[in-house]
Amino acid sequence: MDTEPAASQFPPNFLAFLKENHIDVDVYNVQKDLPRYVRILRFSQKSACEVCELVQQIRTDAKCDVSEVDGVPGFLRIANQDTKLSQLRAYVAGDIIGMDVSSGIAALSLSVEPGDNVLDLCCAPGAKLLLLAELLAIDAG
Repeated sequence: MDTEPAASQFPPNFLAFLKENHIDVDVYNVQKDLPRYVRILRFSQKSACEVCELVQQIRTDAKCDVSEVDGVPGFLRIANQDTKLSQLRAYVAGDIIGMDVSSGIAALSLSVEPGDNVLDLCCAPGAKLLLLAELLAIDAG
C-alpha cells in the first residue's frame, strides 16, 4: 500500500518537537487505499435479499466495490476510503453507520444475549454500544 509522507503534513514546529523527543515522524504516515467499513443497522432483521439490495445501492452511490466482511455479520467493506457516508442513501436513511470492523469484532466477541448486562466504559461515539444494544434486543425507539 502507498503511504503519504507524514513530514509533508505537519508544521515545522511540530516536526522539531518530534525530533527533540526522538519520535520518528513515520509513525504518522497515513496508509493510502485502505477500505472504509460500515455496519448495517438492524442486520438480523433484514432478509438476504434486502442486504443484497443495500450492498448494490451503496456500490452505486460509492462508485466502487462494496462487499460483506467474511466472518463479521452486518459489516460491509467499501473499497474507497474517501467515500463520504453523508453521500450514501443508506446512511441518510439510517440503514448504515460508520464503524471500524475491529470495533465490531470486539463487541461481537462478547457473545452477549438478551438478558445479559453490559457496562460500556468506552462509550464514545457509541457505535459499539449501539451494536451491543441490538444484540441485547434493546429497542431505543
